[in-house]
Amino acid sequence: DMTQTGSGSPGLRRTLSQMDYELLKHTPDLTNIPPLQRFGFAKKRINDIFEKFKVFLEDMDEFIGNSFIKEDNDLHGEHLDTQNMLRQIESIVQIIDRDHMKVAFFGRTSNGKSTVINSMLRDQILPSGIGHTTNCFLSITGVDVQEPYLLRPDSPDKKNAQTIKRLSNSLSKECLDPNAIVRLYWPKTKCALIRDEVVLVDSPGIDMSPDVDGWIDTHCQDADVFVLVANSESTLMHSEKSFFKRVNAKLSQPNIFILNNRWDCSAGEDTATREEVRSQHQDRTIEFIVDELGLMTRKETSERIFFISAKEALKIRMGQASDLAQGWEERHKEFEDFELKFENCLSASAINTKFHSHALRGRDIANSLNESLMKVEELSFNYRKKCEEERKRKEQQLDFVLKESEAIKHHFKKKIESVGSHVEELVSDALREEILRLSNTVDSFSYPFQKDYINKYKAELENHLEEHLGRNLMDRCHNRISKVYEEIKNEMCGRIQQLMNVQQSAAIGPSQPAIEMQSSFEPIYQIDCQSLFMGFQSQLTFQFSFGPTAMARRFLGPRYSLLLQTLGESSSPQPVSNSRSQVTPRRPSPAPSITHHRSSASVSGDENILLVLATQLLPAFNTKTAITATAIIGGVYNLVGWRVIAATGAVYVGLYGYERLKYTERAMERRFKQQFCDYASIKLHDIVTYTGNCCSTQVQRDLSSTLSRLLSSINGGINVLKTQIATLSAEISRSKDVYDSATSKRIQNDHCRDDLEHYLRLFSVT
Repeated sequence: DMTQTGSGSPGLRRTLSQMDYELLKHTPDLTNIPPLQRFGFAKKRINDIFEKFKVFLEDMDEFIGNSFIKEDNDLHGEHLDTQNMLRQIESIVQIIDRDHMKVAFFGRTSNGKSTVINSMLRDQILPSGIGHTTNCFLSITGVDVQEPYLLRPDSPDKKNAQTIKRLSNSLSKECLDPNAIVRLYWPKTKCALIRDEVVLVDSPGIDMSPDVDGWIDTHCQDADVFVLVANSESTLMHSEKSFFKRVNAKLSQPNIFILNNRWDCSAGEDTATREEVRSQHQDRTIEFIVDELGLMTRKETSERIFFISAKEALKIRMGQASDLAQGWEERHKEFEDFELKFENCLSASAINTKFHSHALRGRDIANSLNESLMKVEELSFNYRKKCEEERKRKEQQLDFVLKESEAIKHHFKKKIESVGSHVEELVSDALREEILRLSNTVDSFSYPFQKDYINKYKAELENHLEEHLGRNLMDRCHNRISKVYEEIKNEMCGRIQQLMNVQQSAAIGPSQPAIEMQSSFEPIYQIDCQSLFMGFQSQLTFQFSFGPTAMARRFLGPRYSLLLQTLGESSSPQPVSNSRSQVTPRRPSPAPSITHHRSSASVSGDENILLVLATQLLPAFNTKTAITATAIIGGVYNLVGWRVIAATGAVYVGLYGYERLKYTERAMERRFKQQFCDYASIKLHDIVTYTGNCCSTQVQRDLSSTLSRLLSSINGGINVLKTQIATLSAEISRSKDVYDSATSKRIQNDHCRDDLEHYLRLFSVT
C-alpha cells in the first residue's frame, strides 16, 4: 500500500491517550512519542505545571492578604506583588492554551504550494491548478467536528467549506484581498497531520504583492517553520531570496525547509544530467542560507533541501497512482523523508518558541515568591512571641478572679446531681406504670387491619403508642420536675445576684444588670417506637386447636417451650432486634428474650412438631411398650370398627374447618395486638432505666448550662479578661498558622519550581 510507505509516514501516527500522558509524565525519554505529539505532550506538561502554579498563587494571594501582622509592618507590598504574579501566570495559561504549531508555506506563483499542502493532508482540500490560483492567505486547522467549515475575514458566520475554491481563487469574481485570510476548519478524523495542533498557512505568490513586510507582520510572526516551495525547473529566484532576507531580519533564527517541486520533470533526463542539476540547485541554496542569511551550517542546510513532486505524492496518496513518471518511488520516498524531518523540526521549534520563555518566567516568579514567604515567616514569629508574653500576664489576673466563683460552682454541682437522681427515679416509675397499662393503650388503637398491609398497620400502631407514651409521661412528670427545677434555679440566681451586688458596691467590676430569668424548662419524653420495635415479627399463620402444635403444648406443658426454643435456635434464623430508642442513641441493643425466640420458632413449629415429638418421646418407649400400644390400637379398631374411626376423622375435619372459618382478619388483628403488646412490654422494660437517665441528663445539662451562664455574669472583668486572652490566643494561633503555612507554601513553591526546572531539562533545546 503506497499510502503507508515509510516509517515516518503520517498515516502511522498514533494519538496519545490520557493514560499515555500520565505514564510519560515523569520520564525523560521522549523517543517513544511521535514527533508532532511531543508538542502536545510538552503543552500538556507545562499547562499542568502552570495550572498547578496558578492554583498555588491564588491560594498565596488569599494567604498573604489575610496575613497582615500590623499596620506599620504588614505585607501590603508582597500582596500587590503576588497579585501581579497571579495575573502574569493567568496570562501565560491563556497563551499556552491557545498555542499551536504553525507552518507557513511561501513561494512564487504556480510553484505548487497548495499542492504540497494537499499532499501532506492526503486530500484535495485547497484549490490548485495552473497559473495564479491562490489569491489570499488560507489557514487549515483541525477541529473535533464531523463536517468542515470556513470563516471569512469579514463575517463570524460559518460557511460551507466548498466555497473556499471561490473565495481564494484568483480566477473567481468573489476573490478576497491578498492580505486577507480565510480560516478553514477541517475534521481531525479526516487528516492525521492536523490532529496534533498543527496549523498550516498557504499564501499567495510572493511575487504578486509588494507588501511582503505586512504579510510577515500579520501572518508569520508566530510561525514555527517556513516552507519555501521552489520550482526545480529554475534556480532560486531573487524574489524568493528577498522574501527570506526580510523574514530573517524580522524573526530570530527562522526554521526553513526548501522544497524543489516538480522534480518529476527530470525523469526524461539521463542520470548524470539529473545529478548535475540537483547539485547546482543544492549548492546555490546552501550558499544563500549559509553565506547570505547565516541561519544554519552547510550540513544542516543540506538536510533541509528536498527534490519532490507534490503532484505525484498527492496522486499516490489519493489512490490515483497511474501513469507516473519514471523514478516516482524515489521522489515519493524523499517527500516522506521531508515530512519526517519537518515534523521533528516543527515540534522542537514550537516547543522552544512557545513554551521555553514561559518556563523561565515561571521560575523567576517562584524565586520571588520564596523571598516573600521568608519575610512572612520572620514577621509571624516575632509577633507570636510578643502575644505570648502579654497572654501570660492576663492569665495570672484571670486566675485570681475565678477562684471567687469556684465555691459556688462546687456547691451547686452537688445539688444538680441530687436533682438528677430524683428526676431519673420519677420518670422510671412513670414509665413502669405506663407499661402496666400497655394492653389498654394497644387495644385503644383503631386502624383498618389488612394482612397484606401489615407493615403499614404496625407503623401506625407504633406512632399511636409513641404519641400516647410521650403525652402520658409528660402529664405524670412535668409538674413535679418543673417544681424541683425552678426551686434550684431560683436558689442559684439568688446566690449569684448577691455576689454581683457585693462586687458592684466594692467597685471590683463594672456595673451589671439584674439577672434575667429564662423560660421554664420542658424535658423531652419522646420514645422512638419505630426503632425500638424494629425487631418485632408477628406470627399470624392459622393454628388449629387440635393440631400437632396445640396437642404438644397441652401434653408436654413446660417441655414444649423448651423444645420450640431448641428447634428455633437450631433451624430458624434469629431475627435482628434493634431496640434503640431515639433517646438512647449510644445504648447497645438488649439480647433477645425467650418470648421473642418462641415467636420466631413457631413459624416452622407445625412442620417439625412430629420430628420434635419423635425426638423427645420415642426414647421413652421400649420394645415392650411399643407392642402393648400396637395391641391397644388393634383392639380399638376391632371394638369400634372403621365407621367410628371415620366418623371421628370427619368430626376432626369439621372442627378444623370451623376454626379456620372463624379465623378472620379481626382475629388476626387481636392476635397481632397481643403479640405486639408482649413484645413491646419487654422492650419498654429494657429502656426504663435508660429513659429515666436521659430525662435526668436533660435536666442536669440544662441546670449546668444555667449555672454556667450565671457564673459568667459574676464579674464583667472575667469576660473582659477571657476575651482578651482568647483574642491573644487566637492571634498566637493565627501567627503560628501563618508561620506553618508559610513554611508549607515554601515547600509547595519549591515543588513548582522543581517542576519547571524538570521541564526545562526535559525539553531543553541545544
